[in-house]
Amino acid sequence: MTIKKSDYAQIIGNINIGNSIAEDDFLLESARVETPVFKGVIEDKYDIVLGRKGAGKTAIFKLVNLLSEHLLSRDNLVILSGVNSSGESLFNKFKEQFKDYSEEDFENFWKLYFINLIYNQFLKEPKFEKKLETCEKEIKDFKSACYKAGIPDIKSIQGMQAILAWSVNALKSVKLKVPISYDAKNQTLFALPELKIEKGVNKEDGLSETKSLYVHDIGFALGKILHKSGFHIWIILDRLDEVFDRYSAEEFNGLRGLLRAYKSFDIGVEGNFRIKLFLRDDIKSFLTDAKSYEKHFPKKELPPLVAATHIFSKESPTLSWSEDEIEQLILNRLLLGLNIQLRDYLGINEKYVGLKKSEIDKKLEEELRNKQSRKEYWNKIFPSKISSTDSSLKWIFSHLKDSNDIVTPRSVIDMLEGAINFQKQKMQTDFQDSSVVFPIESIKAGLDIASEHKLLKDIYNEFPKEQGYIKLLSKEGQFKLSKSDLERLFGKDWENIVTTLRKIGILRYVKNSEEFRIVHLFRPALGVSYRY
Repeated sequence: MTIKKSDYAQIIGNINIGNSIAEDDFLLESARVETPVFKGVIEDKYDIVLGRKGAGKTAIFKLVNLLSEHLLSRDNLVILSGVNSSGESLFNKFKEQFKDYSEEDFENFWKLYFINLIYNQFLKEPKFEKKLETCEKEIKDFKSACYKAGIPDIKSIQGMQAILAWSVNALKSVKLKVPISYDAKNQTLFALPELKIEKGVNKEDGLSETKSLYVHDIGFALGKILHKSGFHIWIILDRLDEVFDRYSAEEFNGLRGLLRAYKSFDIGVEGNFRIKLFLRDDIKSFLTDAKSYEKHFPKKELPPLVAATHIFSKESPTLSWSEDEIEQLILNRLLLGLNIQLRDYLGINEKYVGLKKSEIDKKLEEELRNKQSRKEYWNKIFPSKISSTDSSLKWIFSHLKDSNDIVTPRSVIDMLEGAINFQKQKMQTDFQDSSVVFPIESIKAGLDIASEHKLLKDIYNEFPKEQGYIKLLSKEGQFKLSKSDLERLFGKDWENIVTTLRKIGILRYVKNSEEFRIVHLFRPALGVSYRY
């Protein structure tokens, strides 16, 4: 089916595929793909979600927030988000204070923060007031336990910055002892901070001299409230890689303290309280792997993380997307958005004539869950093949994956956006009638854009110490590299450098030829000569 220039101008000129940055993506909910990890989070299978930058951690985080009213109505589940909804990390405002914190200080900071968040966004939230009316005694006990710990009875709802400021300032005013023991039978940690308020604390802030007590008492009181009211609470935290300077002592202490607080924040045995963390997989290695730690802190030994196995007992697999899921992601964004002209070209509006757009969307969602239906739509939008052997889907997937075989939604959306812009420019100069919406040359142009964004926006920002080595690969100008080539480039430490570049996703080892190759994803951005 040939698309004439006049019709094509309407189709390509009006296509909107959303944004590759989850915080700015208006299609995130309507075009979502319910991957196993997403379902695992919603079903409370996972508490720690691991993934590369751009792999979809923030998308899942934001989707949980978007579904909060549904989850509250269906499951009495209260979602408390621990970051600014715009994505800007308010934690950055307290970097100077964090520099002096030990791992134990951070554990207690996070506990104070969680308590204050629950107090402020749950107990003081008007929409929960009616259901909490039956919990008057339990709330009184909770307030009493909080007051003894120096947490005032908040009279009105505070902003996130005020909550953080209180948590930071409270830690200055208390002496904390954190005896940690492990209960093997129940597979839980008991880290019970003993808070003792020092003399001279400002009483106007609600903090006064008091006896020592365990924060566990506050959790126990909260557990009674949740049991009686029927509520469940999830505190969800994302963008943890932006809270501290990358690979700094503050980041190590802060996130290790968070992991300890996550596991040891004990408020009962009914499972009505969860803390869910969205964490980059390389950050986990930094916190738990001796070699990764030593790389950033030479001649220092990695401190033990008590019961690490149990801390990570509810972690997800590292976020990855299958070829079928990428196909569904692309088609969802093209067909479930506002692209009316594209739907007209594909005959969708005619097929469902008389139905409202919301009704058509539901029909399409069902269709796009079916492999054969996706294939029929795909072959009208993309060429059936790009190379002599690979289908266009297989080609796109293989050219967007890194050396760890991970394709991120961000790279897919960047590629589509690049292809759209390429076609818009071509419309002004040398457009020929086309049989598909995205000809081969536009897809290749889109790959160039995705490659550039991946290298400059992700890799260089996340791994600044490796920039010099990566630029040497660009200077070398070839995608096949022997061991001797790499030794010449990187010197005597070449094996460790190559190991790092493999973990980052740039280099792949090919056993048959005993050589290393720069994967397709990074070749355009590095200016490496190769054939598509």
